[in-house]
Amino acid sequence: MSANTAKPGEFLIELEEKDAFLALHNCFTLNSDLILKNETDPSAVTAKIGFFADKKIFLETPAVEKLATFVGLTSIKFFIGTEVYFIKTTLEVVDDQICFDQSAKIVQLRRRKEPRYNIPEKWNQAAAVWSIELKIKNPARVTDISYSGCRFEVPKLSISINKGDQIRIQYQIFKRADVVCDAIVRFVMRKPNGTTVLGLEFTQLQKSHKSRINSIVDDLVNHYSVKNLV
Repeated sequence: MSANTAKPGEFLIELEEKDAFLALHNCFTLNSDLILKNETDPSAVTAKIGFFADKKIFLETPAVEKLATFVGLTSIKFFIGTEVYFIKTTLEVVDDQICFDQSAKIVQLRRRKEPRYNIPEKWNQAAAVWSIELKIKNPARVTDISYSGCRFEVPKLSISINKGDQIRIQYQIFKRADVVCDAIVRFVMRKPNGTTVLGLEFTQLQKSHKSRINSIVDDLVNHYSVKNLV
């Protein structure tokens, strides 16, 4: 359920508590399958939500004995129509029934309206992120960009940034002029090496900044078009 789960044109977003419960309730109402995989066993087990009780989700499956052997984190995937959801949680056995905690985080796979383009490693760039209030700049690297947002990697983040925060970013990519704008944090992931990955949506863009972003994306489209022809 990492960021790498998503394909180009897709991204993962963690649901708020009420939206997460609604997704589980819809899964139950529609009798949708849950597909479970454990770190210790690559084969999938199919189950359904049986009932909700004591802030736990109880599962119904013929493979109760197998699920009872699952150790550590279990990945759960389910569909509601064409929407895809993921859960990573620990299973429990309560009164000989398999369940997991209702507070488990749920991530939804969403499709982008527009593609994002990876920034080539060889391209020169400079970037920084900071809190609008504190104005403490943290050096960063832009890993991908679209007309409406981008992804930053911050090696040593010295300020607190959470999903939903509005921050200020600055970046200069390849041969294009500097862009300074506000952005809303849509995704936060902290890697084991200490690097923080931020999924950002541009806000309050000036006309000149929109033009610069369009030029960066055009450069990338041309770069990958030529690369594919070689």
